[in-house]
Amino acid sequence: MRETKEMRGERSPHLRRPLYTTVAWLCGVPALLGACGDNGEAPPAPAQFTDSAGVAIVTNPPGEAVHATIAPDPVLSIGAIEGPAEVLFGRIASVAVDGAGNLIVADGQTGEIRIFDASGTHLQTIGAPGEGPGEFRGLAGAWPAAEGTIVAVDPRLDRITRFGPDGELLATATFRGPGERPMIRSIRLAGPGLFLSRVESLNLPSLEGAFSLEDALESISDPSGSRSEYLVRHDLEGTLIDTVATVPGQATQTSARGSGANLSIQIMRVPFSPAPAATASPEGRMAVTAGRTYELTTYDPSGTLERIVRLAEEPPLRTDAHLDAWVRGSTGGREPMDDAQVEAALRRYREMPLPDRLPAWNSLLISDGGEIWARRFAIRGTETVARDVFAADGRLLGRVVGPASVRIQHVGDGRVTVISTDDLGVECVEVYELHTP
Repeated sequence: MRETKEMRGERSPHLRRPLYTTVAWLCGVPALLGACGDNGEAPPAPAQFTDSAGVAIVTNPPGEAVHATIAPDPVLSIGAIEGPAEVLFGRIASVAVDGAGNLIVADGQTGEIRIFDASGTHLQTIGAPGEGPGEFRGLAGAWPAAEGTIVAVDPRLDRITRFGPDGELLATATFRGPGERPMIRSIRLAGPGLFLSRVESLNLPSLEGAFSLEDALESISDPSGSRSEYLVRHDLEGTLIDTVATVPGQATQTSARGSGANLSIQIMRVPFSPAPAATASPEGRMAVTAGRTYELTTYDPSGTLERIVRLAEEPPLRTDAHLDAWVRGSTGGREPMDDAQVEAALRRYREMPLPDRLPAWNSLLISDGGEIWARRFAIRGTETVARDVFAADGRLLGRVVGPASVRIQHVGDGRVTVISTDDLGVECVEVYELHTP
């Protein structure tokens, strides 16, 4: 692997005549974040030491101090049930904020990237559904890069696409490696010119010649979650640069029928099995967690491990009530299960090697100020979820509690930008003021 050098670039605004100015106030989330037992005291001081390799290890005692609250009403909401096409979202994959405060919204359902200024005025739409240059089959995100460019990724096409400040197509590239037939889950830009992804190799058997159903299942199944996943970086030409970290993957169960080229295999994630998570800042600092314990690791822009951050508590024990809630909340918006269907599903899942404890953190975000926001696991249907917030040096700053349905995309300049969903399933981009004690 070649070594990358640090690059710096100013993120400039996207200059284009507005097509529409539409700010729809339809998706407000009541009381987004509130107090969670704040006793007015700061979190206890952590234990810190440095190991023989020079890596700082920070262990924080548990604490319930409030780090911040967010105003109950948004200062900006973009989204509508009816109206101009640019405010009708299908499935929002990501929202990024550039240096000028413009909102870059990637809609995975429409295959479009829509750009709004800080007041919600629509500036331009780039991209389209399809497989040609500048088109997307599975748009997974779009982020601002140097000199006003935008970098977008499509894991279904294994492709990186770059657009200029005026939306013109600059280049496309294909992810290369690692290994054969890797499953690449794009995460986000990891500094100027680099992209961070999770990579899992399914070890699929070769289609050349006959192979048995048992061989296929054995090659793919991982009920204990022992197979490794890799956090890797590619450059924007798709070249594999390095492996930042190796973490255990999520446990899977498989079922199949047929054989040879007619083999059909279904891969299902085991309920409550922890999944790794990672994030990166625009400057290239990265954070990774395996999701099994309250521990995360941070890396500098060169990919060097710099710190291990721990919270001295264990994830909650899993109970039958958790499994029942998981089953009832796993319909994904379809008709609710009746009691007979729930009981049948419970019997099926109880035959699996379910973990004794719930996962720990399942999502990470680095704010513009360098703080790490670690989202605690919550079962679908749970109303609220807590996020533990750590300073750049690993100290626990406190918690932020908010609706589990809200996906925080950006924290900076005293504001949080989120994707919210109303009772009708309409997705909106919203901005809230952030208040710290």
